[in-house]
Amino acid sequence: MRSRAPHRAHWVIAFSVFAFSAALAAQTPLIRRVDPPNWWIGLPNPMLMLTGEHLAGARVSTTTPGIRVVRTVDGLAGRYEFVWLEINEAASPGNIVLDVAAGGGRQQINFPVRQRSPAGTAARQDGGFNGFGPDDVIYLIMPDRFADGDEANNFPDSGSYDRAAPRAYHGGDLRGIQQKLPYLKDLGVTTIWITPIYQNSGRDYHGYHAMDLYAVEKHFGSLADYVSLVKAAHSQGMKVLLDIVPNHVGPTNAWLDDPPTERWLHGTRAKHLSTPSTFAPEADPHSSLRETRDIVEGWFAGILLDMGTDDAITAQYLRQNALWWAETGALDGFRIDTFPYVDRAFWHSFHADLHGAYPRFRTIGEVINSDPSVTSFFVGGKTTDGIDTGVDTIFDVPLETAIRNVLLHDAPVTQIDEVLRHDWMFPHPENLVTYFGNHDIRRFMSEPDATPQKLELAFSLILTLRGVPEIYYGDEIAMPGGEDPDNRRDFPGGFPGDTRNAFTPQGRTAAEQDMFGYVHRLLQVRREQPALRTGALVHIFADDHVLAYVRTSGADSAGRQVLMIMNGADKPRNVEIDLADTPLANARSLTSLMGSGDAKITGNSSIKVGLPPLSMNIYRVN
Repeated sequence: MRSRAPHRAHWVIAFSVFAFSAALAAQTPLIRRVDPPNWWIGLPNPMLMLTGEHLAGARVSTTTPGIRVVRTVDGLAGRYEFVWLEINEAASPGNIVLDVAAGGGRQQINFPVRQRSPAGTAARQDGGFNGFGPDDVIYLIMPDRFADGDEANNFPDSGSYDRAAPRAYHGGDLRGIQQKLPYLKDLGVTTIWITPIYQNSGRDYHGYHAMDLYAVEKHFGSLADYVSLVKAAHSQGMKVLLDIVPNHVGPTNAWLDDPPTERWLHGTRAKHLSTPSTFAPEADPHSSLRETRDIVEGWFAGILLDMGTDDAITAQYLRQNALWWAETGALDGFRIDTFPYVDRAFWHSFHADLHGAYPRFRTIGEVINSDPSVTSFFVGGKTTDGIDTGVDTIFDVPLETAIRNVLLHDAPVTQIDEVLRHDWMFPHPENLVTYFGNHDIRRFMSEPDATPQKLELAFSLILTLRGVPEIYYGDEIAMPGGEDPDNRRDFPGGFPGDTRNAFTPQGRTAAEQDMFGYVHRLLQVRREQPALRTGALVHIFADDHVLAYVRTSGADSAGRQVLMIMNGADKPRNVEIDLADTPLANARSLTSLMGSGDAKITGNSSIKVGLPPLSMNIYRVN
């Protein structure tokens, strides 16, 4: 018995060593993904998120010249590792080789580093990163509903594509938009806004339920298609804005059950807050913490995973993601979804990074409230509640509400004056994005009491008042559409099998062609008259149905002036407007630019005009 004891002990030790070695081998790091997938020399130093297995306690190093690993932090469950890099002046474009050691093994990964776009690094005015302003006209496009340029990415057998189903993919894509750029150029728009192109789940054709923040939705095309579209738009002198959503991701995102950190999301599948129906309490200094926390930490609609934007790691991930899309495409700006539902400190840092990298880049925040005292709380350029959000502008929802009330609900036109009276609340009211239609509200032409003449007035107002006008795709041909998703119908002629092509005059109905012609002419007048883009705005007359205002480009009345007189009534009006103590006090005569109202300046310094019903009359002042 004694002679066998040492042999057994040896066997136990040998087996233990074997088992330990096997366990170590099993713990070899396995990296499946790196976010971001690449970076650029000269942008803020990146934080990499490695996703895989057996990453706990990983030791990351590199011998690539000009690159230094600053620190690492473990994510949850050994499936994530965060790595901060410093890229200095000695770095060259190419692959950084990172050595990741954990447990009993190691893995090497290549991380591409590139030179930045020349347009992003120099004071050039071409090639992107140019922002937008009052000289521009924005055209909103939902890629899936505009034009199908590549039938190969429709995936008809997947169950996600069905043109007869209003909440399925219909086949529109990035190539389709690129093919229609000449149409947009001819119409007279200067900037296109594209709703999100993130990889989404199931039938989420709209793009707002992201599954992968670093991938293009396969129904829309590829990353190369994205880059090609932006480049093609720039070559035609047009700008591109991309819709982004730092607030939330889709309800089936993998992070729901496998978050990278404990604070990556606000809440969990089992326990989370839901956003209330309004965010107005944020602008109320007397609100309770409970009210505001629900807004910025609640899951949107109770189902969309709210990102932990108040966590340093999550916040850097999201800031980098925005920079990645901007630099990859050489974009000109972002439209930012659900802006008030993210904490203000995040927006301050977000815009500091963005504007630091691209000084001309511009952002629009979605702030849906009809009260200027609420919307102005979120705009950047001023410190409110101790923080400047940095956002360049927001949508002028109060004006949109007033325009619809006046034209569709017989409200007095003085409601428009009342909105404009609050412009002092905004550092740059001339940059507010004005509109009367978008993808979230009923189409104008499907509202009760809507008529083509009222739609023309809506266009006339947003294209002659102060601000940066936005047109929703299809409104220029008076497309109808009820509540979501009916307001997102396919543009006729953009898809295989369409019986007619409304992108061409021959394919439009008479009513569509009349509306297109009116908008086309109005955009031409706006383009030809600098005062309509950048001129100061002064009210000179208003009653229940008639509104008159003048835009002046120049320091005084010697500058170029354009006069607008609108009759919102369904019957003719004869009006006399006193010009004393207005910018038109020295006006001698009027030249009609649009409309048929017969206006004359009388000897006693007033204007007498006969206004047709439901009309906008535009005059150059001599």
